[in-house]
Amino acid sequence: MNVDQHPLLEEVWNHAFDCMMVINVDGKIISLNRPAARLFQGSPSNLIGSSVFELIPSEEFEKSFQKKGKTGIQISLGTKQFVGNIGCHENMDKSVTYYLFLKDITHSQQLQEQINEMNKVRQLFDVILDQIEEGICVIDEHGKILFYNRKSGEVDSLEPEAVRNKRVHDIWNVDEHTSTLLTTVRTGRTLNHRETHFTTNGKPVTTLVRTVPLLLGEQRAAAMEISKDITEQKQLADTIMELQKQTKSPSALPSTLTLQKNHTRFQFENIVFSSREMAQTIEQARRSARSKSNILIIGETGTGKELFAQSIHNESPRNNNPFIAQNCAALPESLLEGLLFGTTVGSFTGAVDRAGLFEQAQGGTLLLDEINSMSPNLQAKLLRVLQERKVQRLGSAKVIDIDVRVIATMNEEPLEAISQGRLREDLYYRLGVVNLVIPPLRNRKDDIRTLAHHFIAKHAKALDVSVNGLEAEVYHFFYRYHWPGNVRQLEHVIEGCLNLVYDETTIGFDHLPPVMKNKIQNYEQPLATESSVQLSGSMPEQIEKLERIMIEQAMNHSGGNITKAAEQLGISRQNLNYKLKKYLIYS
Repeated sequence: MNVDQHPLLEEVWNHAFDCMMVINVDGKIISLNRPAARLFQGSPSNLIGSSVFELIPSEEFEKSFQKKGKTGIQISLGTKQFVGNIGCHENMDKSVTYYLFLKDITHSQQLQEQINEMNKVRQLFDVILDQIEEGICVIDEHGKILFYNRKSGEVDSLEPEAVRNKRVHDIWNVDEHTSTLLTTVRTGRTLNHRETHFTTNGKPVTTLVRTVPLLLGEQRAAAMEISKDITEQKQLADTIMELQKQTKSPSALPSTLTLQKNHTRFQFENIVFSSREMAQTIEQARRSARSKSNILIIGETGTGKELFAQSIHNESPRNNNPFIAQNCAALPESLLEGLLFGTTVGSFTGAVDRAGLFEQAQGGTLLLDEINSMSPNLQAKLLRVLQERKVQRLGSAKVIDIDVRVIATMNEEPLEAISQGRLREDLYYRLGVVNLVIPPLRNRKDDIRTLAHHFIAKHAKALDVSVNGLEAEVYHFFYRYHWPGNVRQLEHVIEGCLNLVYDETTIGFDHLPPVMKNKIQNYEQPLATESSVQLSGSMPEQIEKLERIMIEQAMNHSGGNITKAAEQLGISRQNLNYKLKKYLIYS
């Protein structure tokens, strides 16, 4: 049947959207409709008789053409994509005719690619929103949850996947009047509020919540809730309030302390010593007390740095004004900053108007203990306050003049702390107008007997025992011991010994801590020399004996200082520590 001979069929043939062709067994075009002619940029009359393989130069197409029956194909022509079928029909005269149908899917594929790209972007936004530290929940105009990120799940103790695509009513016990999301969708108003709720395990969680309408043109299409977990900030604010209450209230201090009117306990007369080294240090401290310059006190843990700081304050013209002490290592940076400089309403969530320690110490002295534990960022802010003698509360534009003497302490060499990045060099020069170095107990051994008798008298009365002093061997051991914990360690050892006294009148070997007993036993063994080593046993055994002797000698000569002993032996500190453990030599 020839299409051209039937007008109705010809109309259908030429007005179809798809490209249609009739092809003989040799691949010559017998007939084609107008969409096919437009595809190949010609007219039907010009294209009839042309080779379809020239118009569609595709090896896959040729292979499909040779197959019998109906075959699906997919081809590309320039920038266009087509799908279709090749059909085979056997005529009455046994000749074979092929039918080719092609459908242009270029636009559909472009749309699909755009959809895929949009899905990829949406998934990327989902990942991004899951990484932020604010909770985000989005609902549509019907209350269906479209998005619920990871942080929201953490705050509410819910799995995001279990919440998405559910209705608000199904997840929370709310209605359109009690739910801020539903209220915002209904009214189009932005809502702000703060709420505290309890998780399933009973943990209180405080959040700041902002709910905003999402508009498509003039239509309210959705609402978004942004919640920020401020539980930690609220706890910090409460802690600042409690600390400041304790700082202001004398009753917050232990009742056993004898407080002066400025809340200090020590004066120079309370420092127990008999050594020339301490006498010189105390004299320097007395002289420095007369001025208002900042002071840096350097000393190992347990040497009495705060005792010196309080004594300097009480010897100074500021003695009738406040003395306030703060350990910089005891608090995180965010809390310490608010504590030092004060806070203002709005400076952070839950903040209130509070004076900082600089304001509270006005006219007096502020002790900053372990200044090298303060973060570099906070050190820079402290430096600015010291330079300008002005302070601003967090969140406030008001500048407050201050008259405060700062005494700082640290338990390591300043230059080492600077090189290791724990102390700003410019802050060191600003604080260290006066440098006081408190010698460790091992470098002022004349004080050991005096301090021991002082601590015996102090604690014997409290423990209701009668002890006159130390046995000779204990005193000799105390004199040789290097006291890593300094005066504080000596006091604790004396107190511990007095707890073990029954009816003895002196502290002896049996009262000492186990570690010290082992040290005494090691000291009692005579130190051999190279010539006195017994040459018995294998060579490795002899080498270990000599190594042990050399290490014991070096440790004694260095007063127990591992670094100096390692230098004397010509080995690394790490290597020496290993050998001390290996030979059970206590440092």
